[in-house]
Amino acid sequence: MNEYRILLYRFPERFMKVRLGLLARPPFIADSAPRPGEFFHRLEMAHYRMLILTLPDPEMDLEDLLPLIRKEGAPSARCSLIVLAAPRHLSEFRLLLGKGLNALVSLDDPPETLEAAIARQVEVAPRVEVRVMVRLQARLVHDMATLLCQTANLSASGMFLELNRKIPVGSEFVFELAIPGAKDPVAGTGAIIRHANPEREGRDGMGAAFTAFRGGGEVVLKEYLQRRAGP
Repeated sequence: MNEYRILLYRFPERFMKVRLGLLARPPFIADSAPRPGEFFHRLEMAHYRMLILTLPDPEMDLEDLLPLIRKEGAPSARCSLIVLAAPRHLSEFRLLLGKGLNALVSLDDPPETLEAAIARQVEVAPRVEVRVMVRLQARLVHDMATLLCQTANLSASGMFLELNRKIPVGSEFVFELAIPGAKDPVAGTGAIIRHANPEREGRDGMGAAFTAFRGGGEVVLKEYLQRRAGP
């Protein structure tokens, strides 16, 4: 997976665990803009795959901002947009969900809620429901461990792993995917980006993003996914 650049506007201290944890590790690269002028300058000059904004702001109205972000040809027109807001403002922003706004998180929520919202946006890449055996090497507590598990779904950017044993969010790992019909496993590195909520999702496991592939593994994976997805 290529680097995943994120722009943070007025990122709150309450969620600093996310800034210094998940967003400080591959594939994420996070830039901060504490003032509107810097935010708009960065938005014009760079391509971001996600924006996380703390609103409302006296100098920035989301309804006015959305057309600028989504303008055809704008560098970040197709980015995911997450708004962080105090509970009393949630109802007004909720009206914009699906109209340019992708996700909304309360400032009263724990950091894990924001991590899950970020992970869901990263996982937007088309997924194929397929079970493929995976061999992982990851650090658990103080030691490296080798784990065998299966995917529940797979995409060109990541996978959902069915594994009861939890690997901490943000942890990097080495993987080998046993792609059916491939001469050699698809190998590379990845990072855990979320833990599933069994009560809400009806399954246990972890979402992971690919950070790099070895050899021609990325091409092999994409060709396999295209065959599975069909015409």
